[in-house]
Amino acid sequence: MSPSGSGFLLSSGASVLAAASLSPATRRAYEGSLRRLQAWLAERPLDDASLEAYFGHLHASGLSPATAASTLAALRAAARANGIELQLPGSAAALAGYRRTSSGRGRGQADGIQWHQADAMANAAAADGTLAGLRDAAIVAVMSDALLRVSELVVLQTADLTPAADGSATITVRRSKTDQDGNGTDLYLGLTTVAKLTEWLRAADIASGPLFRRIRRGDHPGARPLHPSSIASILAKRATAVGIEGKIRGHSLRVGSAQSLVRAGASLPEIQQDGRWASPRMPALYSRKEAASKRGTARFRYRIAPKAEAVSSGNDSPD
Repeated sequence: MSPSGSGFLLSSGASVLAAASLSPATRRAYEGSLRRLQAWLAERPLDDASLEAYFGHLHASGLSPATAASTLAALRAAARANGIELQLPGSAAALAGYRRTSSGRGRGQADGIQWHQADAMANAAAADGTLAGLRDAAIVAVMSDALLRVSELVVLQTADLTPAADGSATITVRRSKTDQDGNGTDLYLGLTTVAKLTEWLRAADIASGPLFRRIRRGDHPGARPLHPSSIASILAKRATAVGIEGKIRGHSLRVGSAQSLVRAGASLPEIQQDGRWASPRMPALYSRKEAASKRGTARFRYRIAPKAEAVSSGNDSPD
């Protein structure tokens, strides 16, 4: 990596990353990582030794390995967009050591909200007698069925919903983290989920435009879509209402659906396909505890047969 090239990566990081094939959320995260690195470097050159020292600074500051990993990923993305070849063996080794010694740092993995818990949340939200409750019930149900990312949920439009004759539906995710070319994916929504979504749309009198919207004072629907930052607080509120504890975040329903699929006997490729993961690494990580009872020792030594998780009727009470 030449000095002029490295300087360009930092001084014009935002414009370089804008040209890369990145989701808006990833681009913002990478831009922030480059700005923080630039502020720390000051007059130092951007080279392998300086980046190693920066990782040491992050480690000493008590930050998680994800902070360092984001910095390295941001540099590599900006380099690719600018045609620069990075050679950072020392920094890569330092990051590996960082991960080994700091695995407990950071926010940690979100706790999953599994199918039966999602049903309890959605039913309780729908029963609270407010427009916001109907909206939140539909959000929980749709995210659980379709394993949606927050970024995918907030851009959904009414035109993306296609009802089926049997009362189910498909929802089209037109672009996602793993589909930057916008080829689109159709995802299944069950009957009870479609019922909750239909109830929300009728009550809010929504026939076109954003599917999930902000609620104005007086419990009136607005025209603007929900902001991504609102989703985690909505999920946390609805989880707390039915006694669900733990690290509830924006992707808790996605994680929990992967766990429920394993419990029901789905294969890792099936889960990867439903969740649109580029590799099996993340669904395997999310569902590792559930998968333990499906493997050889449990099945052959202790004769534990896979047990399918009961499919909700949509009328579960909070547990």
